[in-house]
Amino acid sequence: MATLTLPVVATTIRGVPFPRVRAVPTSVATLFRLFVLSTCACVAVAQEQNPTDLSPEAALAELRSKRDDADIALIDRAASPGTRAAAEGLVAVYDTSSTLYLRRALVRSLCNLAESNEAAEVAVTKLANIAANEPTIELRDPAIAGLGRSAAFGKNLLKQLVDSKVDDAVRKQAIDQHRKLADASDNAWYRELWNLEGKQRKDDKGEIVAVELAEIRERAFRQLAPSLTEEELIEALRREPLSKIRRAALAAMRERKLPKTGEMATWILERVDFSGADRAEAARILIDDDGAKAVPTFLALAKKRDVTPEDLRFQMATMIADLRDDATEKKVSKLIGKGKEHEKVFALVASSRIKDGKVQAQIRKALTDKEEGVRRAAARVIGRNLDREALPDLREMLTKSKLPGDRAMAISAIGAIEQGGSKWLEELKTYAVDANQSIRNAALEQIANSKTKSLLPVLVTALDHADWSTRHIAVVGLQQLRISTAVPPLIERLGKETGRLSLDIEDALWHLTAQPWGRDSKAWTLWWEQAKADFRCVTDDEFDAAVRAKEQKRLKQRTVSGAKFFGIQVESTRVIFVIDVSGSMLESMFGRMVNDQRATRIDIAKQELSLAITNLQENAWFNILAFSSGVQPWREGEMPKGTKQDRDDAQVWVSRLGAAGGTNLYDSVKLAFTDQEVDTIFVMSDGEPTVGAEIDPFRIREDVAEWNKHRKVVIHTIAIGGNLEILEWIAKDSGGSHQHLR
Repeated sequence: MATLTLPVVATTIRGVPFPRVRAVPTSVATLFRLFVLSTCACVAVAQEQNPTDLSPEAALAELRSKRDDADIALIDRAASPGTRAAAEGLVAVYDTSSTLYLRRALVRSLCNLAESNEAAEVAVTKLANIAANEPTIELRDPAIAGLGRSAAFGKNLLKQLVDSKVDDAVRKQAIDQHRKLADASDNAWYRELWNLEGKQRKDDKGEIVAVELAEIRERAFRQLAPSLTEEELIEALRREPLSKIRRAALAAMRERKLPKTGEMATWILERVDFSGADRAEAARILIDDDGAKAVPTFLALAKKRDVTPEDLRFQMATMIADLRDDATEKKVSKLIGKGKEHEKVFALVASSRIKDGKVQAQIRKALTDKEEGVRRAAARVIGRNLDREALPDLREMLTKSKLPGDRAMAISAIGAIEQGGSKWLEELKTYAVDANQSIRNAALEQIANSKTKSLLPVLVTALDHADWSTRHIAVVGLQQLRISTAVPPLIERLGKETGRLSLDIEDALWHLTAQPWGRDSKAWTLWWEQAKADFRCVTDDEFDAAVRAKEQKRLKQRTVSGAKFFGIQVESTRVIFVIDVSGSMLESMFGRMVNDQRATRIDIAKQELSLAITNLQENAWFNILAFSSGVQPWREGEMPKGTKQDRDDAQVWVSRLGAAGGTNLYDSVKLAFTDQEVDTIFVMSDGEPTVGAEIDPFRIREDVAEWNKHRKVVIHTIAIGGNLEILEWIAKDSGGSHQHLR
C-alpha cells in the first residue's frame, strides 16, 4: 500500500492536541477520516471569533479562561486601553500561565504598557519582578529591556536591580538600560559603582560585600567619562587597576582632544606593567598625532621581548605598515631576516605593504627561516598580499617540507592566492585524504568553503573519517553545498554520531530541509524515503518560516535541561574540564554558600564540576585537568569512556582537590589539545597566567588559535574574580561562551 506524507498544519484545534502525522496508509477510509478532521478544523477556525472584534474586557476574560491555549492576539486587544486595570489583568494571566510562548507575549505587552502613563507602574513593577527572579532568558531579557522604556518608574527599578544581589548577568543588562535613561543627577551613583578609591562597601545590614564586578565598574566609568575633567581622567589612568577602564579613559581624552592626551599616551606606552592592549591604544594615539616621528620609539620597543607584549609588538608593526611612509619603509625593510624570532616577525609585518620587488623577495625567503613563527608570519603576509610570484616557494614548502605544520601553512597561503581556482581545488583532493590532520583539514576546509558541487564525493568520503574534526568540516561543507544529494549521507552519518557532532549534523539537515526530526535518524530515514523523489533544498523564505514555527513549538512545551558547567550547557560527549586550582582559588566567592558557610572559589569549582559530571550524557567521554604551577590530569592519556565507575572515580578525585601555587594556563590548555578526540573544552580560572611555557596573554591566544585552526574545538571559559581578557579571547576565537563571576 502506498503512503502519503502530510505537512503539519496545526498542533491544536481549539486547544485540543492534534497529533503530528508522518506517513499513513492512503486507504479510502483513511482519506475520509483526514477529510473529516480537516473539515472540523476549518469549521472550528471559522467559528473562532476574531480577537479584534472582542471588547478589551472580553479579550481579557477569554485570556483568563484559556490561558496557555489562548490566541496571543487576545493579549494586544486586552492591553489596548492602556489602563491600570488592563495591566493588572495581564499580570494575573502571566501568573497563572506556564508556557514560554504565552508568557513571552505577555512580557512584550507589558513592555509596551511601560510607556503608558496609567499602566506603567503596574507593568514595570511586574517586569522588575520577572527580571530579578526569572531564570529563563527569553523572559528575563525582554523584561529588563522593558524597564528601560519607562523613565518615570523603570529607571529607579533598574537602579535597584544593579544594587541588589541578583545574578550578575541581570545587573549588567540593568545598568545598560539605566544608562539610556541617566542624566547628571545619576553621576553620584555611577561614581559609587566605579569606586576608583576602592572604598570598602557594605550592604543594608552593615556587612562587607564583595568588590564590584569589573563589567559594572567599566559601564559606570563609561557613563561618567564625558563629564569628567582632564585631571580626573588622568587620575583614572594613574590609579585605575582595570585595563579596560584605563583604555576608556585614554579614549575619552583623545575624543575630547584634551591637551595632555599625548603626554599620557607616552606615559602609558612606557609602562611595562600595563597590558599590551593598553599600550597599543597609546601607540595608536602617538602615531596618529606624530606620524613617522613615533617610529623610532616603536622600533626600540619591538626589540625588547621581555617588556613588550606580543600584541603590542604586532599592533605597532601594523601601524608602521599602514603609514605608507617612504623613509620608514626603507628603514624597516632593512630589518627583514635580522635579529631574534620576535624581531624578524615584527619586520615582516611592518614591511607587509611594501610593493618593492626586492622586499617581496626577502619576505618569500623568510619561508625557509629556521624559526616556525617566522615562517608562519611570512606565509600569512604572502597570502594577504596575494603574491603569485611566491607560489613556487609555497609549493616547494608544500611538497618538500617534512613538517606537517609548514605544509598546512602552504596550503592556506596558496588557497588565499588561488581563490578557489579549479586546478587548485583539483589538487586539493589529494591533500584532503592525507594522513596528517593539519594537512588534511586545511585542504578540506578550502574544498568545503569553495561550495563546488562537483566535490561532493570528497566531502562524503571525509564524512566517514576516523578523525572527528575531519567529519565536522565535511558536515559544514555538505551544508554549504545546498544540494539534495548532500542529505542522504548526512542522514546516514547521523545514526553513527553522538554529542556535538550529532548536533552539527542535525543543524545541517535542518538548514537544508527545514524538517523537524532532530537527531532521530530513523525518522529522518523514513522521511527521506518519502520525500527524495521531489525534494529540493528549502529557500531562505521557507527556512525563515520553519524557524518561526519551530520556535513557537519550543515555547509551547516544557524542556528538560542537561548537564551545565557554570550555567553553560554541556552538549558534547567528548569534553575536557580545565580547572584552576592555584592558591588564589582559596578566596571567598561573593554570594555563594556551601554547607551553610561562605564558599571559596575552589569550593564552587568542585561543586559545579561534580554536578556537570553527574549530569553528563551516559555515553560521554570526559577528562579533567587541574592546573596550578603545573598540570595534574585526572586520567593520563586519552579520555576514559565515562562509565559509572569512571564517574564515581572522578567524583572522588574532584572532592580531594586543593588549591595552591601559580596559574599555568598555557600548559594546561596545550595538554588538553593533545587529546585528538576532544571537541569541547571548558576552562575555568581566576587569575592572569603567572607560570608555564608562555605567560604573555596575546601569545597564548595566538598559539591556542593555531592549535585549533584545523581542529574546531569549542572552548567555553569562566573567569572568577579578575577581568581576564585572555579567557574572553579564547572563547570568542573558538565560538565558545564566556562567563564572568565574582
